[in-house]
Amino acid sequence: MFIDLSEVTQRLRRMSSEELDVSGSYQSFLLDLIREGKETLVVDQVSVWLFDDISDPKKLINVANTQWDNDLNADDYPVLLCEQYPNYFKAITTGISIDAHDAVTDPRTAEFKNNYLLPNHITTMLDTTIFKNGTPHGVVCFEGRGPLRQWQSAEIAYAEMVADCCSRRLLVNELWTLQQQLTKLAFQDALTGLKNRRYLMDSAHREISRHIRASEPLSVVMLDIDHFKRINDSYGHEIGDVVLKEFAQCCLQALRAEDSLCRLGGEEFIVLLPSTSVAGAQEVAERLRISVEKNIIETAHHYIQVTVSCGVANVALDKPFSYSLKQVDHAVYDAKAQGRNRVACSNS
Repeated sequence: MFIDLSEVTQRLRRMSSEELDVSGSYQSFLLDLIREGKETLVVDQVSVWLFDDISDPKKLINVANTQWDNDLNADDYPVLLCEQYPNYFKAITTGISIDAHDAVTDPRTAEFKNNYLLPNHITTMLDTTIFKNGTPHGVVCFEGRGPLRQWQSAEIAYAEMVADCCSRRLLVNELWTLQQQLTKLAFQDALTGLKNRRYLMDSAHREISRHIRASEPLSVVMLDIDHFKRINDSYGHEIGDVVLKEFAQCCLQALRAEDSLCRLGGEEFIVLLPSTSVAGAQEVAERLRISVEKNIIETAHHYIQVTVSCGVANVALDKPFSYSLKQVDHAVYDAKAQGRNRVACSNS
């Protein structure tokens, strides 16, 4: 077989440069590349396999395959164990392409003879390494079922280009995943797992705009755990952290899925209540107050009961959200002044 390396390389380069969503499954963002490779090299199957651990690989995981009709769940990905195929793993980790003219007899691939090659009528294989930072990260496997095939240098070079294109997409996917994780951390309270003040301010801005368009009320509840400093002083900050986490979970269970519970800081929490009037918000706040009071927090050596003072306010849609925060903060101050463990409503 003869391929015009210049022509197929240009086609592959154009394909690789196209904008692609790498936020989905491996199969979804690698499939066009391996289909192109299958068509160009005229093979029966192309698959992508990745090492489980690039620094100490124990297995190869099949993450994309031209034979799959649909995406597989990660739990269903086929796996090859290093200990079962030592010669193949040794060859792959050198980074040198495996051009197995006769896959059944080639010492690098013969280990697959009885449990894969013969049952599937695979006769010839061309496997090229995917690199990550110069280290073998996986392999692109081209398999044929026809006559034995002497792989030409141009075919090997093309297959290696496919592997390099896969490598670049995998890197983009990794960077996207990292960015998502960093974004999540930026908007998440590390202790309770709730959204933080930064998220609250961004979310409130969006909700205000949405509620203006919909002409619907938007309310806010502030919760302040009563005498929290006394808990830290009596039991220590580690127990105080346990109380904060348990408090957060207790509140989440009493809220709707669309309600947004955030930790404002310290022992202060905020609930943003979409499409909710002040009267409705007072009912939510009272439900939260009762749930917190009934919840006994169990630690290794203590049973702790806490109460919460709640402030309720209507979000002023024509003003910055900071204005509504001040109003609800004043309402919490009133609840505490009235004896704590109660709900107070802003007068505005």
